[in-house]
Amino acid sequence: PASIYRDSQRRLVEIAATLAPGATLNEAMSEVNSRLTDLTLPDGYNLYDAGGLANLREGKQMGTILLALALFLVMVVMAVQYESFSNPLIIIIGALFSIIGVAVSVLLVLNGEFSMPAKIGMILLTGIVVNNSIILLEQVEIQREQGNTLLQAIITAAGLRLRPILMTTLTTVVGMLPLALGLGEGSEMLQPMAAVTVFGMLFAMVISLLMVPTMYYLVHRQHVS
Repeated sequence: PASIYRDSQRRLVEIAATLAPGATLNEAMSEVNSRLTDLTLPDGYNLYDAGGLANLREGKQMGTILLALALFLVMVVMAVQYESFSNPLIIIIGALFSIIGVAVSVLLVLNGEFSMPAKIGMILLTGIVVNNSIILLEQVEIQREQGNTLLQAIITAAGLRLRPILMTTLTTVVGMLPLALGLGEGSEMLQPMAAVTVFGMLFAMVISLLMVPTMYYLVHRQHVS
């Protein structure tokens, strides 16, 4: 051989391949392992994965931890700012419901594969959804301080914040759309992130304008005389 490779002082022969279009690493490794079940190796030979699948699993676990940490830190910051847990809880629940849009993108665009870039897109989506909900509820609080009833404050605030929320959503969706469609060379790596952001933002817009005000009304109506 032109080169000799070693791992832990043991000589090895590396067999590498690239994924076929539309295939995932999990699917490929499952197919490889199924075909190697009947393979008999001579004495002193071992067959093992070089770490690609292990790195994939580690990346998925790290993405889940980062997402949970992001939600926790956002909750803590909002609880300190609001000096209560009711409004931050409403905002976080609204952000969690945007996962429905993420699920749609995973099923329709990503073929059921929730990769690390998709989780990064979900963290990005969480920040945007939380921001939209904050500006809406802040306006509701302002309207209530001006003497409006709870229901009237919610209706007025939703009307005033409709345009900013629409602008935030549409600019993000339009900007991410070429990447979500996989246009251009090398877009495959970032397509999951863009697809999650686009579908999540479209669904989160409905959540921010309808569900968050409804939850706010249900939580605070018992404190209104």
